[in-house]
Amino acid sequence: MENNINKIKRSIDIYPIFSALSADLIFFVPIDTLFLTLAKGLDASQITAVTMVSLLVCILSKKIILNIVKKIGNINSLRIGALLLLLSSIILTFCKSFILILFYRCVYEIAFMFLNMILIVLRNDLNVIGKKDNYYNIRNRAKVLYATTTLITSLLSGVLFNINMYLPMYLSIILCVIIVRMSLEIYEAKSNNEEESENTENRKKIKVSLFSTIFLIIISNAIFYSIIKLGQNNSKLFMQYDFQEFVSIETVTYCITIIAFLSRIARLIGNVVFARIYVKVKDKISVILSYFLSLAFLLLIIGHFLNVEFIYKVIIMSLGFFLILAVRDSFQIYIEDIALKITKKDEQQKIMVTIEVYRKIGTLFLSVLFTLILMKYELIVIEILLLSLSIIEILVSKRLLKRLQNNN
Repeated sequence: MENNINKIKRSIDIYPIFSALSADLIFFVPIDTLFLTLAKGLDASQITAVTMVSLLVCILSKKIILNIVKKIGNINSLRIGALLLLLSSIILTFCKSFILILFYRCVYEIAFMFLNMILIVLRNDLNVIGKKDNYYNIRNRAKVLYATTTLITSLLSGVLFNINMYLPMYLSIILCVIIVRMSLEIYEAKSNNEEESENTENRKKIKVSLFSTIFLIIISNAIFYSIIKLGQNNSKLFMQYDFQEFVSIETVTYCITIIAFLSRIARLIGNVVFARIYVKVKDKISVILSYFLSLAFLLLIIGHFLNVEFIYKVIIMSLGFFLILAVRDSFQIYIEDIALKITKKDEQQKIMVTIEVYRKIGTLFLSVLFTLILMKYELIVIEILLLSLSIIEILVSKRLLKRLQNNN
């Protein structure tokens, strides 16, 4: 038993590093559009098509993936996810056709559906050693480490890309090999009676019916994640086009580069600040984060319409963009934590896969909608729509908070 406890503690110690390194292809992300356009010859429409098709494949593969996860277990699933992430980086680096790039993206998206089982492993390990309330703190520690790491790689990848376009990808492959090796050190504790008793008590809460607690969790996360994902990309482009009306392309490039770099610092600061707030407000954190998300798009819109000196416009719009990054991780951690708390052990895999699928459905839906809107309207329409969705998210978060308070 003592030997198992040591394995559990070591697994928990490894988790933040494993999670931070496997959260993405961290050497590729900073130069993704540059690599796909310059090294692989894709245009904007092809990049969009790759994203949309891969999301659709993941959504349609939900049942197959869930059956595999249930059959092989959490540990083997996360190891498969690590192997798939390695495979995707190899395919992307050496492929020479659009079809193979499409295949890379599908493998990449599916990899994270398997890697998400690490969240269940972490919660089970914490339950066994009596530290289940530490889930948020440990997840946040992983996010802080990820933000710090990507802050470094965002600078390093750009320099390496200018030396040789494939250097960041070679580093991605090496890092993925390390991730696969680390996955072999992860250990999952077996369930205990206390946990089973707790989950039995919450048996009725896991029905995914309209306006049930778990349904509100899934929908709230899907809306918030989709807003963040597409809001981040479109808002950067929104600022770029807005700035071009006042200064030269060279100055705009300089501004956007600095803003992108500072936004990673904002993400790091947000993780630290909201972790402290969470200790005091607990379930109210989702509502607070939703208000900040609405404020982000409000600042972007105000900065666009406000007739002030260019420097003030940059400051106002940048603050809005920073807020998008600052709230991103904390909301995701909270949703995962609360979903696993109210879910029976034998249904946690299903919930984690369902949450990931709904994230992709939301992203896919908004991607198609925004593409259609941009055929006729300007980006300001997208920003106003994102603000409207963030207000809807406030209402959903409030309803979820009320439901959780009633259940408690």
